[in-house]
Amino acid sequence: MQFRILHYDTLNSTNDLALELARAGAREGTVVTAEYQKHGRGRMKRRWTSPRGKGLLFSIILRPQVKTGSAAYLTHVAASAVSEVLKKKFKLKTTLKRPNDVLVKGKKIAGILTESSAYHHRIEYVVLGIGLNVNTERSRMLRSATSIYAETKRRSFPKDSVLETVLKVFETKYHHFVQTKSKPEKQPEEALI
Repeated sequence: MQFRILHYDTLNSTNDLALELARAGAREGTVVTAEYQKHGRGRMKRRWTSPRGKGLLFSIILRPQVKTGSAAYLTHVAASAVSEVLKKKFKLKTTLKRPNDVLVKGKKIAGILTESSAYHHRIEYVVLGIGLNVNTERSRMLRSATSIYAETKRRSFPKDSVLETVLKVFETKYHHFVQTKSKPEKQPEEALI
């Protein structure tokens, strides 16, 4: 998959713009990022807030050729990719809280919001929104949240580098997911008469 990154200073929500672009036919691998979201959101209409320039806020447009029931697994694929990057690149011990959170020491460091459209049991598109707390100071987060900076005490991780790493790991996991879920279901053998 070739990623095409569209970067904005301020958006209402990266998912909102990515959904618009997906409806208009934007290709798979289009990534919308923002330094700040005015109305960032998570599941169940919860708000996702991040101080300007501190978090990694992005949405990926996907067009997997799989049945609609498989779309929900993409949330876990994304959470697993973020978790792997946090473990390997930053040496952070993570846990996944289903259905969409990545935790470090029981505190939320990342959240995933998956929205999709389907037609005749096939997915038209999926927009996968990811919010990852990168350089946010502990004093600017809820007590139930944390960031890479808060956990490592190293300031100013380059978000572009973190994004690149997350996308690379996600791509591998996504291709595996598509290969696994797009295999034709085994048909029952016809009884011999």
